[in-house]
Amino acid sequence: MEQLQRAFEANREAIPAAADLIVRTIQADGIVHVFGSGHSQLVALDVAGRAGGLAGVNPLFDPLFGRAERLEGFAPLLLAAHSFQPADVLIVISHSGRNPAPIEVALHGKAHGLPVIAVTAVAFSRSMPSRHSSGKRLFELADVVLDTLGAPGDAAVPLGPGLAVGPTSTVVGAALLQAVMVEAAARLLARGIPPPVFRSGNLEGADAHNRALRERYRGRVQWVV
Repeated sequence: MEQLQRAFEANREAIPAAADLIVRTIQADGIVHVFGSGHSQLVALDVAGRAGGLAGVNPLFDPLFGRAERLEGFAPLLLAAHSFQPADVLIVISHSGRNPAPIEVALHGKAHGLPVIAVTAVAFSRSMPSRHSSGKRLFELADVVLDTLGAPGDAAVPLGPGLAVGPTSTVVGAALLQAVMVEAAARLLARGIPPPVFRSGNLEGADAHNRALRERYRGRVQWVV
């Protein structure tokens, strides 16, 4: 709880800055691409294809769930199935920000002219060298950085020498990203643009609403559900 509170204070300016990039994309009928490898993929999926979430979010799935995260050249193969357009925006999630997969996804996005939003633990990342041949870490490639303030190794609760538990990257990363999405939806509404938000299938009338949104983004978004 303490880390969540500190993270929101630390990202007081980054959250609206990231939201503005999302607004620009939705306004231009672009796609919000989101990538995470390993457990970072949980954070990516948390903002994709769900009730209360923006419909134009495309998860860039890692079918190996992080097992090839350190392999240079793996990410471009994943991205070959996706089309990036100038109106799109890219979110990349990585606790350490040092492994090749998230770095190559960010580089791919930059090469296609997309603004990049990073979700990462900046102090931890600064303390470690990159594992990518470019020498770059994720936070160095991003236009906006959401800093999770995560501890080295992610475990936040020390129990003794060499023993720590309680990883926070998923909880804090998801909370920060959801805050960005809420802010983006509110800013769209303030501009007179109805935000394309999924409704729960358990609400009456939601199915027709959600079908219309899926039709709008057909062929451009991989649906989680």
